[in-house]
Amino acid sequence: MPRKFTIEQRKRMLERLEYGATHTDLKSEFKIKDSRTLEKQLAHAREEQALRLARTEIIKESLRDHLGEIRSLLESWGRSLKAPSPPSFDRYPMGAAEQAEQSRLFEGMHEHLPFPELWRNYQAIKRKWDEYAVTCKELHEQVVENAKEKWGLSLLKRDEQRRGLATLFSWETLDRVIKVALGDSQAGTPYYTAAALNPQAPELEYLMCDNRVILYSNQALNYEEDHRSMIAEWARSEKVANLVKLLADLRELEKRIQDIVEETLLRRDYILYSCRLCLGGSRLASN
Repeated sequence: MPRKFTIEQRKRMLERLEYGATHTDLKSEFKIKDSRTLEKQLAHAREEQALRLARTEIIKESLRDHLGEIRSLLESWGRSLKAPSPPSFDRYPMGAAEQAEQSRLFEGMHEHLPFPELWRNYQAIKRKWDEYAVTCKELHEQVVENAKEKWGLSLLKRDEQRRGLATLFSWETLDRVIKVALGDSQAGTPYYTAAALNPQAPELEYLMCDNRVILYSNQALNYEEDHRSMIAEWARSEKVANLVKLLADLRELEKRIQDIVEETLLRRDYILYSCRLCLGGSRLASN
């Protein structure tokens, strides 16, 4: 019965041949009597070697693609982690970052980035953003209520043009309030203009605060000084001070995260770690 050789033995035959061993050496070392048997085993060895090389290239390509997907997700996720532009309470772009968490690849990215500081900062910025959004929304509502009580003007729906507060009233007011609270004194002294909304109805005027219409009323310029006073009053409020503090915290957290992400991308740290989605990752994790 012909002697059987293992894959490892044939691999060793080919290695010995490549390092200068003769066929006579191989027959002696592996106890092969027939030259045809040796040639057959060497032919098998070369086929097996070609298959190993092909598999290695496939694995390399698969791993390269996977790491490219991890890098792409890290880049887009990192771009989403920006401090908000006041006085917005929109969830974007934080919503885009949180949406990325729904992807199974996000779990893989987490495993490729086992950096506790990064994930602590990420959880912190999400909590701070939630607090910021709630605070900002409350401020928008309170600024409108404040104007309603003082001036007797109701908040108008979009595109309505009658006596009342324009939809951009709280946005323009809070934008200036926050800038004043951050030290921009010029934001507290805007330029106002008023004009009749319709030549056929001159009793209704619109009031513009620089380039935004903030209210409609008869004798709209009468609200100029009141609006300046409102900006100054809110800028000194505890609620706005809290919002400014939240913004500072969010910007600091953004910087920390962006620094880690930037360094990770430059150093390509993510290639040093593996995840369950890496080729063979699930099988290895279950062993």
